[in-house]
Amino acid sequence: MSESPHPSVSVLHKRWVKLENEYHELAVEVDSARARGADLEPMREGQTRLLLQINALVTEIRDAPVTTTEDFLALLDVALDHELDLASDIAFYGPADYPMITRLVLCPGTQDAGLRIQLSPAVVIVSGPPRTADGRRDAA
Repeated sequence: MSESPHPSVSVLHKRWVKLENEYHELAVEVDSARARGADLEPMREGQTRLLLQINALVTEIRDAPVTTTEDFLALLDVALDHELDLASDIAFYGPADYPMITRLVLCPGTQDAGLRIQLSPAVVIVSGPPRTADGRRDAA
């Protein structure tokens, strides 16, 4: 069996999670530096570089092969995060206004799939490994 020349979505997803975590960590550092009155320019440049890397990786994920359930769920995770503004909408309107999305992310059997929508401290729909308090994803 020959190996695909392009990495699968699930492989790229792991890299995406790492970059997203770095971005969230840097955002926390920027907030802390702002409170101290520090120069934010180098940090903002770092955020810009990370966003460019994330966007390039999302483009790669969009075109990557989807051959397994893990690939499909990884693609769904990235799509929900990058193509929809569900987190804020569901947090504002509530899960009852999004019954199909709620059903998708809460469906049995997806608990280890890597999906999670962080809505707000008060409203979280979970179907995968948790995010940390600062919004980082568990890459497990």
